[in-house]
Amino acid sequence: MDSLIAELNAAGVRYLVIGGQAVRLHGLPRFSMDWDLFIPPWDTANFNSLKNVLGDELDIDLLPLGEKGENIIQTYQTRFGIIQFHLAVPGITSFTEAERRAVELKDEDGRLARCLSADDLLASKESANRPQDQQDIAFLKALLSSREND
Repeated sequence: MDSLIAELNAAGVRYLVIGGQAVRLHGLPRFSMDWDLFIPPWDTANFNSLKNVLGDELDIDLLPLGEKGENIIQTYQTRFGIIQFHLAVPGITSFTEAERRAVELKDEDGRLARCLSADDLLASKESANRPQDQQDIAFLKALLSSREND
């Protein structure tokens, strides 16, 4: 999956890694079977860039966020594995604001991936507050606390 990030970066795609993969990149050893990517909800040029990277693997076109929240999460099975494109994220007011606060983190191969900041990732995990998010929330709180104490 990390090669996906390299291709997205090379194509200039606007994305932020969220979810379990983002928590992993922030330092919590964790297994996640998919990649959750937050993308701008109405940026058709970005949708086209994603289509150029993924080609025919997008068996249906990415669609902008609808007026009633339609298309909020769009899921695809690709050669990279399962990718979910999120056009909105609980606890995050806008992609643009999250992108401004984003961090670049290295994967195991030294590739840089743009991720939600630890603060935004915590806000999204707390907003969703699913049982599977509890370990991530505890990790992110400890991470942010240790940064404050440095």
